[in-house]
Amino acid sequence: MNDLYRRILTLEAPGGQPTWVQIVAPTVVRPGGSFTLKVSVADEMGYPSLECDGVLRIIGDFADPPQMEVKFERGKPAIDQIKGVAVHREGLYRFRGEISLDGRKRIFPSNPIRCRSDGPFIYWGDPHVHTVLSDCHPRMCRSLNFCYVAARWFAGLDWVSVADHVSNGRCTVGKWLEQRAVCEAFNDPPDFVTLPAYEASFKGGAGGDNNVYMLRWPDIFVEDYEEGTVKTMCRKLSEKLKPVEEFFVVPHHTTRTGKHGEINPDIYPGEDLMPVVEIHSKWGTSEYRGNPNPLHRIHPGPSYAVDLLNRGLRLGFIAGTDTHSTMPAGFGEEHLDRPPGLTAVFAEELTRRCIYEGIRTRNCYATSLERIYLDVQIADLNPGGSVEWPNPRMPRRIKATAAAVSDILALEVVRNGRTVHAESPNCWRGQMEFVDDSDLEAESLVSEYLGRFTYYYVRVTCASGAQAWSSPVWLILSP
Repeated sequence: MNDLYRRILTLEAPGGQPTWVQIVAPTVVRPGGSFTLKVSVADEMGYPSLECDGVLRIIGDFADPPQMEVKFERGKPAIDQIKGVAVHREGLYRFRGEISLDGRKRIFPSNPIRCRSDGPFIYWGDPHVHTVLSDCHPRMCRSLNFCYVAARWFAGLDWVSVADHVSNGRCTVGKWLEQRAVCEAFNDPPDFVTLPAYEASFKGGAGGDNNVYMLRWPDIFVEDYEEGTVKTMCRKLSEKLKPVEEFFVVPHHTTRTGKHGEINPDIYPGEDLMPVVEIHSKWGTSEYRGNPNPLHRIHPGPSYAVDLLNRGLRLGFIAGTDTHSTMPAGFGEEHLDRPPGLTAVFAEELTRRCIYEGIRTRNCYATSLERIYLDVQIADLNPGGSVEWPNPRMPRRIKATAAAVSDILALEVVRNGRTVHAESPNCWRGQMEFVDDSDLEAESLVSEYLGRFTYYYVRVTCASGAQAWSSPVWLILSP
């Protein structure tokens, strides 16, 4: 690791006493393929500890080597990487870390790792990070440099998006040029990807808060807060970037009072330009009214993700932190009681285009707190897909495999916003297979966009409070 990166972490977030350890393994690896374990020790606020001088022992009897050690030095950020690790047999595994903290032995499992010979990889990212350039909570925020360094070297992410505010005079030409330059400087595929983004705000009923994700940077941002909507902004941005091919928008906090995003037909830019919704951030979950982690200030209207899906908006799921203390994938100085979010993207390789296309095509899923492994097939479709379903009485088979850091309490099948099947593995990994043979003639919804349809997704809930949501699958019924 570059010493400059260590200095950035030390200067901008001098962490305190070590509290917990994070061991990050690639979620999907090939048998015999070499990979890197990323290790970090955090203080109670989630910043890299500078006070750790212990030895972390990592054990995985399924791996080569089966045991590894990392020694940390007081006064330096407690981060390290172990290269050249391999797993030779297919299966689901976790590494185990052992370290002495506060005079007692502590054990920390890694995220789950799936070894398989085929299929796409899973790349983890935080699509929603704010820095000092947002001019929002500036005393808590850190720099762009800190964001990218922390995302790659401390949080162990594969990709990240800085989505700084631009509306209400929060961005200038100078800030915009700095965002562009630093983003491009840290883009380093196939090891780490930065995805260009910014956040544009609209008034309640005009779209709320939306992030714009791009393949390349235009000469200047476009926003339309005073008089426009998310749809008019997309129209104006189309003069600078190719719609869909080079940019799309993602609503978030659709349930927040004052910034609600019912996304009514007059402002809806269409499923190609609005392919996913941010279902969770450290401010809360916007899945459905009454969910266990709601935003604290809730708009009374029908603006949850389920409300939008029931209207026929074809939206996949992503999640991020929306951190205003510039701590990707983590907590930081904001004292919020909601867990941070992450997005998992299925892709063949780690490039900017692959991450962009993975989200745009809804080939992704959302999690909170943990890097939960989730493999779902619904009616022989991968999440995010849709198919014409000519016979409403033909059974639908739903298969799911999940693995987490903490035990999985519930694996649930959601149809049209309601749970229709649930299982309780009560273990860190579990499988589910369910055949829905109900008559969709009576269960289907009607939409001006899709006609008659039914959608499904899978929800995972863990003992730690972590959750995961697969992007939905849509069955379009014949008229």
